[in-house]
Amino acid sequence: MRAPLRLTRFLAIAVLLGIAASLRGEDVRPAAPDAATHWSFQPISDPSPPEVPNAAGSHSEIDRFLAAARQANNLRPVGLAKRGTLIRRAAFDLIGLPPTPAEIDAFENHPADDETAFASLIDRLLASPHYGERWGRHWLDLARYADTQGDVGDFPIPYAWRYRNWVIDAFNRDMPYDEFLRRQIAGDLLAENESSPEAAAESIVATGYLAMARRFGNTKDKDMHLTIEDTLDALGRGVLGLTLRCARCHDHKFDPLSTADYYGFYGVFESVRYPWMGASDAKSPSDLSPGMPGPEPRRKVDEYFRLITRYEYQMNNHFRPWLKPTLDAYRDVMKRMAAAKRAGGDLTALEKEREKHLKFRGGRFRELMLRGLEWIKKEKRRLGENPPYEFAFAVSEGEPRDSRIQIKGDPNDLGDATPRRAPAALGGDSFANSGFSGRLELAQWIAGADNPLTARVLVNRVWALHFGRGLASTLDNFGAQGAAPDHPELLDWLATRFIQDGWSMKQLHRRIMLSRAYRLAAERPESNLALDPGNKWVWHHPRRRLEAEAIRDAMLFVADRLDTRPGGAHPFRPWHSRRYSLNAPFNERFPTLKRSVYLMTQRLFKHPFLGLFDGPDAANATVERKTTSNPAQALYLMNSEFVRTQSLVFADRALEQDGSPDDRLQWIWRRAYGRDASEEERGFAKAHIEAHQAKAVKRDHLEREAWASLCRAVLTSNEFFHVE
Repeated sequence: MRAPLRLTRFLAIAVLLGIAASLRGEDVRPAAPDAATHWSFQPISDPSPPEVPNAAGSHSEIDRFLAAARQANNLRPVGLAKRGTLIRRAAFDLIGLPPTPAEIDAFENHPADDETAFASLIDRLLASPHYGERWGRHWLDLARYADTQGDVGDFPIPYAWRYRNWVIDAFNRDMPYDEFLRRQIAGDLLAENESSPEAAAESIVATGYLAMARRFGNTKDKDMHLTIEDTLDALGRGVLGLTLRCARCHDHKFDPLSTADYYGFYGVFESVRYPWMGASDAKSPSDLSPGMPGPEPRRKVDEYFRLITRYEYQMNNHFRPWLKPTLDAYRDVMKRMAAAKRAGGDLTALEKEREKHLKFRGGRFRELMLRGLEWIKKEKRRLGENPPYEFAFAVSEGEPRDSRIQIKGDPNDLGDATPRRAPAALGGDSFANSGFSGRLELAQWIAGADNPLTARVLVNRVWALHFGRGLASTLDNFGAQGAAPDHPELLDWLATRFIQDGWSMKQLHRRIMLSRAYRLAAERPESNLALDPGNKWVWHHPRRRLEAEAIRDAMLFVADRLDTRPGGAHPFRPWHSRRYSLNAPFNERFPTLKRSVYLMTQRLFKHPFLGLFDGPDAANATVERKTTSNPAQALYLMNSEFVRTQSLVFADRALEQDGSPDDRLQWIWRRAYGRDASEEERGFAKAHIEAHQAKAVKRDHLEREAWASLCRAVLTSNEFFHVE
């Protein structure tokens, strides 16, 4: 009983000492790491792969780095996976879909040696248009992609899909990663020098990455500091591996990032115009991009939205008690003017009185008085149905400014201005360019080959998506609170090769996946588990549950129902025909058989399937998906109409196959698992079908329902949900 008391006293004394030190003005925070020594702030090195004696099969440079680490830790890797396992692993990794039985047969019977056959498979998968859908989805996690804004009404963004499809297309084209980043940060500025209107429009759409920042509250501008904070958080954690938001209220407690550094970034985005689809207090859109560069399109669009906003204001306030006296007075003076005209009287005084009413609140109700509410509604609708351009949900230049530091993060308590620049610990490069926001300079700094963070963070993330664990395990934190890399030399070697290969994502995949390490089996001998339970030294391939999108897509795919055509716009109601608010937020579902990356994604309301199976958090940058198991998932699989429908159609396809019940069972197993059913499994399956038929009360469609019951068990099985 006395030990806990002593501990309590110790903690109390420590707290009091800390308070006393704070009152004396002493800094009691842990010392921030020195940028001169912290690993992630150092220039990327180019180490030579080690020479590893007695390391059989370590042919690639990656394998030599890993073999040296294993030997130093007394670990031996397991053997290589079989071809059937490899094709399923690679297919889900690169395109997010299972291989067909024909593709499995072709790979298993490929006459070349294993390495050559696997290299050919990798090239085929990378050339598939489904590659961009799979890896574009990974990027959209970081971009906190959604088709709604996230404000209290969760206003829909009918143009968001253009950014989503741009990302998918960029991955399929293998756009160099440095160019990919520059366009998303400053594409509207780069559009001025594009070779064609189509290319210029693409560059503008790419800035949807910034425009996707979440909107907050009821108004368009009151909480903009939170939208900018969201922008910086996504850019910091997702691209630079830095927790920038920790420096919003005070100097970062652990990393060499000051509050001035934070507002050096902040000023860049405070100089940007973010687009809006509306807000509770001003429900019409504003600041959307015309989708083409130049001052004239911008001028026309600004005038267009100025008119719409003006009409919306009058519609929203026509019934206000404070407006009624003015409206009544205007109607009264108009009656008196009409009477004076009939009588031939002098109208000068009445016209002055009329003009005074028309100028009420700066003339903001002029059309309401002159033309009436119905005219305003019709005119607003006419404008909404006839936009001057095809809009993009993209950012544009605002008024360039250096931001003032917000004391303790309070936007109403401002300190000194700080110049737009990179953090001092990373060179302090200036982003201030006369007449511009500094986004182009920021983009060039981030995507520069000498930036020590960008390539490392990307390479580490790709490695984690292939192996289930990063070379540095904290994917979004390369600072002092993050984990140091387990394989620092391999990380730098890969980052160097990535830059030398022209920032090619596809070449990075090839390099990683053609290593022996990637082709290891998923076996886990106890002797190795005792030494390295977390697989830090990559001695086996991890068995992982599929992500939510891959589970849904695979169910549709094996049932032969997946619509593999690219997705487009969602069937939102026109923005001018519907309003949203805190009490009536947007909340819809649009059924589709397309791939999950094309599903309409809301910020405030999760998709019933993707949300349940750990899909991305559309309200924040999702750097790493977490995998959970809970009773709600099992209940959904047992009761959902979606799973039942796929099971029925899967059964229909099986019953269409020629041959015996055993042949049909083999077809199901090959289609769902990529392998043959064992004799024992076939016996269990036939017994399941017979038991279902014996217990059935309704005799209609008995065979179909029995086989659908089996197919449901297959589609919801552990093996279907996992890849080795």
